[in-house]
Amino acid sequence: MLSLAAGTKQQAIPHTEHCWQSSSLVRAGIIPTSPLRHTAGVTVRTISLYHKLFVRCPRLGIQPFAKALCDIQGKAFKPYLSTQLYEALDVYVAILNGVRTRTREALSRQGREWQMLNACPCCQFRLKEDSNLRVRMIVSMDGNDSLKRVERKEDVLQEQEQGENGQGLPPVLKERIDGRVGGAAYFASRRETNAWDEKNWGEIAELSPEESQPPVGSLWVEGRCEERWQNMKETSISRSSAKFFENGWFVLLCRHMLLLLACNMIQSGELAQYPLALLHIFMAAEKEERDIRQEGRPQGQLAVVYDIACKTSKTVRRSPLNSLAQWSRFLPAVGAMHGYAHERSCQLLFLMLYIVGVGLEDGEGCERYFNVSNALAAITRHQSSFHRRQAISEFAYFNDLQTYSSLSRFIYGNYKQALGIISTKNTVRNSMREAGIASPQVFYDWLVEEGEYLQRLYQTPPKETLEMEYYLKLEALKSCQERLAKARAAWLGYQPGLRDRTNALETKHRNESENERKLLADVQAFEARLELRKRWTESCDEYKLARTMVKEASYRKALDKLEALLVSRCFEMARLNLRKHIANALKTRSKSIQSAIASYNEAATALFPPRQTITWEEVLEFSFLGEFDILRNARDDVRTRQWATFRNRLIMQQFFRLIRAEEEIDRLHVEIRRLLTYICEEERILSAKAAEVEGVNPALALQIREYWCERSRFNDLHRRRLFAIKRLRGFNIAHAKYFTAGTPVTAQDTLVESADNDPGPWDEGEDGDEDDEEILIDRVATVMDLAVNDD
Repeated sequence: MLSLAAGTKQQAIPHTEHCWQSSSLVRAGIIPTSPLRHTAGVTVRTISLYHKLFVRCPRLGIQPFAKALCDIQGKAFKPYLSTQLYEALDVYVAILNGVRTRTREALSRQGREWQMLNACPCCQFRLKEDSNLRVRMIVSMDGNDSLKRVERKEDVLQEQEQGENGQGLPPVLKERIDGRVGGAAYFASRRETNAWDEKNWGEIAELSPEESQPPVGSLWVEGRCEERWQNMKETSISRSSAKFFENGWFVLLCRHMLLLLACNMIQSGELAQYPLALLHIFMAAEKEERDIRQEGRPQGQLAVVYDIACKTSKTVRRSPLNSLAQWSRFLPAVGAMHGYAHERSCQLLFLMLYIVGVGLEDGEGCERYFNVSNALAAITRHQSSFHRRQAISEFAYFNDLQTYSSLSRFIYGNYKQALGIISTKNTVRNSMREAGIASPQVFYDWLVEEGEYLQRLYQTPPKETLEMEYYLKLEALKSCQERLAKARAAWLGYQPGLRDRTNALETKHRNESENERKLLADVQAFEARLELRKRWTESCDEYKLARTMVKEASYRKALDKLEALLVSRCFEMARLNLRKHIANALKTRSKSIQSAIASYNEAATALFPPRQTITWEEVLEFSFLGEFDILRNARDDVRTRQWATFRNRLIMQQFFRLIRAEEEIDRLHVEIRRLLTYICEEERILSAKAAEVEGVNPALALQIREYWCERSRFNDLHRRRLFAIKRLRGFNIAHAKYFTAGTPVTAQDTLVESADNDPGPWDEGEDGDEDDEEILIDRVATVMDLAVNDD
């Protein structure tokens, strides 16, 4: 399979002869491994095999493959064979990309923008029959540092300026400079990401106010996690290990995990410029497309899920992206897994469970995507910038094909999950009745009340602050008056002696008189603020209460901080129902709780009599608020609130899951019709285009058909899975209307819908004897459930 020519010396081949000979070799099925002297070649079949193995198993490097070929041929492996295979792979991938580019140009689908706006048929193939979803699309973004790349000579040369003579700096070692750029279909350039560095914001033009038009009633709330999370600090994420040039990559995915856009994190951590750059490219491309089609501003929101969305929402709001984000109806959200690491008040604002319109989406698609893409780390760590991006792009292209094959599985699984949650509607209704919850509006009121309660814990109430300040002023006035009285007594009883003290006594009397007047003015101002008709005295209750509050001020401050942290963590444990696992996680990462416990214990022991202290071991044993006896001394006992009881919180969680499941069904109906229409439209368009160019360019027509075959091989499977949804327990027959093809927004002619276009749930044509294994299992399980219920 590996063809090596004799290693004899040859004269340099003229350029024209070289081009002819190289193309002849490729047509003969052999890819040369050098541009001029063709002493070795690799068959297209061999390099195609490695390419297919690589995109399916990215851990497989070129060297193990070369060694395997040597084992097959009974030859000793030599390092230069890997280099030759690598050169042949570059040629092969260049040929593939050239064919893809020409095919897409023939279909008017060229460019990164088209790829980004049409990557997912379920999310982006819009139909005239689409329902008006509150959230029109859900995307997720995140950074990953597994795909680091060690800095090479070429990176240093590109960073440095040209020498005085206009020549590049002299080469170092034996590295070959590679100035090629790969992965243009997926990657944003470094220039595009650097433009969104905060120091360059002044160079970016914003939309006019007429174009942005913030929606009525929309509010971009801000979280407080930025001040509390160390990994959100700019000083933490800007650091980079010196030996790496790319410290990873940053991706933007749709909710089905199809790659929309990516960029490299160059010598830095996860800076804000990377999400801003990707969002700008995506939103600007969408706006340009809608302007060309004269569709205007989108109706639904664009939910962007990010693990630090609370900080990103602030950054977007103060950046030049603000107007474009408002035009796109930007909706920040935090995924399920990362959301429970945020403080509770932040969860109420950004957690997807409480956001209307997102359905059952957990927002953790990036973590699943990175779980697969991390396999590239072993081979990309020491590659050149070009080869690294080429490897990532080839992986992403074929991974998208694999993801496309799983779209119907995704829809089927989510539909089944949603129906299972909706089947608990009566149980939730009965639980609400038993708990005395009159209407679902109560749950929304509880969320507002809980948020207000948590916000109050981080600051002393204004009235209490004024009362303590007033008490301190009264105490200062009392001390000042006592000193003034002593000064007057000393002046009146002064007897001239050996030393004249007249000036000193006069000065002290004058100073104390001035202090008294100032303190009296402050006291009168506080009395006006507090609307007091009578000045407090030591015998009144208000004076005693304020004195107690001042003594306990540090204690209450420590207690409020501890209470806020414990309430948030306790709700987290109740939500996840994994007490032991969460306890272990808290023990390793909750340094803030440990610090709050230490501060509280110090303040509690300083009181007289001392208050109850608490240990870390006791915190780990607490299961819910009922066991936090320490909270009885808080300013407002949270356990008396209805929303804080364990039973009511479980009912509230079940209710919101039920609402999200109903939203998920609506979204899945849109996606089902889009996918079925996409299948029909692609077959019609590509078949017509192939027939059109058949007479002029048969090779191009063949590639158009091959382009369609990459995805059409999964379409029968998609139809079987989608129509199997009708057999699920709890499916509403009225929703069968969504299982027919619709009309694309870009189509000029309305598709003719007929009953013949619907093959039925189990009419599978030629492949009818091959049922999908999972669907068969589900059908058997449904029959067994019916049999058990009948008994």
